[in-house]
Parts: sequence; structure tokens; C-alpha cells
Amino acid sequence: MYYRKRRNRGGIVFVVCILLLFAGFTYGYISNNKKLNRPQNISKTEDNSKIDKNNPTNNKNNEDLQGEAADIVIKNDEDKITNPNEEVNEDSEIVFNTYYAKTGEVETKKAKIPVNVIGVNLNEFREYIESNYENWQLRSISTESASLFREVDGYNPNYYFVQNKDGYIVVYKIDESGKKVLYEETDISISTLSETDKEKLNKGILAKSQEELYRIIEDYSS
Repeated sequence: MYYRKRRNRGGIVFVVCILLLFAGFTYGYISNNKKLNRPQNISKTEDNSKIDKNNPTNNKNNEDLQGEAADIVIKNDEDKITNPNEEVNEDSEIVFNTYYAKTGEVETKKAKIPVNVIGVNLNEFREYIESNYENWQLRSISTESASLFREVDGYNPNYYFVQNKDGYIVVYKIDESGKKVLYEETDISISTLSETDKEKLNKGILAKSQEELYRIIEDYSS
């Protein structure tokens, strides 16, 4: 019986040794695979690192080139605007923009520059504009054109204003300063008109042309 126990114990020890040997072999195999794979991962990381380092440099170089190009364009534009050798020519013009507060409209007119201004440089052209158009705001200027602006608290010139005066319809015409000037007195009484029409005439009706004016007068006279 004692011999049988020793025999069984020896068998158990043998199995345990086999298991330990297998475990050791498996661990070694896995460790070696990790070591073999590790250089590839490191190499890939290093390549990515090179890319990350190289891209900012390339981007910076590109930005520098774009910045230099932009500076050249801006410099050329500045030279074009401020070049003292450029002169006003016969095709240059003055643009007049007038805002009429009563109608909320802007009227634009263009005029050729006077003959005596042809050939002057930009600074001389600016001095001419500022000294001859004191009632205007200079919005922009180059040797090709000068843009002026003003605001008038009135109506557009050559518009007509139909209104009630002492119970009769009268017509005013707007002058160049935007003011109303008596144009025609009619014998059309407002006594027979509706309250709505009377209210309109008390406030005044704007006509932008003679055709529009005649239509308004005809409507109230019929």
C-alpha cells in the first residue's frame, strides 16, 4: 500500500511538471512575438513623428510664400493708388451722390472733369476737389474718379408735389435744392372728395414725372 501511494504521488508530480513546462513554453512564445512586433510599431510611430514634424514646416513655408505674395499684391495696389507719377486724364470723372431724406432715394450724377484739371497728379486732384466742393463729403478718390456724397433734407429735384391749399388742389415742383416751389394752382375743390382723399392731399402726394402728375390731377378732376 505504501508503494502504491508513492507511485500515485510520483504521477501527480510528473503531470504538474508537464503543465509547468507547457506554461513556460507558451509564455516564452508570446514574449518573443511581442518583441518581434515591437520594432515595427516603433518604426511606424517614428514615421508618423517625422510626418508630424515635416508638415508644420511645409505649412509654415507655404504660409510664408502666401504671405509674401499677399504683401506683393497689397504693395502693388498701394503703388497703383498712391503712385505720384499717375495723372488725371480726359476720361476721369466726378461722381455726385445725393441722398434725399424726404424720399429716401439716392440720385447719382456723373460729370467729366474740367480741362484745366487734366494732367494733375492725385494730390493736386484731391486739393481741387476739396477746395471746389466744400459742401460735399469726399468718399473716395483716385486719378480715375472722385466720389462725392451729400444729404439733402428735401425731395428729389423735378419731382412734383400735389397738395391741398385753402380747399383747392395746388401743384409744387421741387427745385435743385430739394425745396417746394409753387408750380400751378388749380380750380379743383376738395370739398366733394372723400375723407380718405382729403387726408392724402393734406399730407401731399408725390409725383415723379409729369405723366404721373397729370394722372393724379385727372383722377381728382373727374
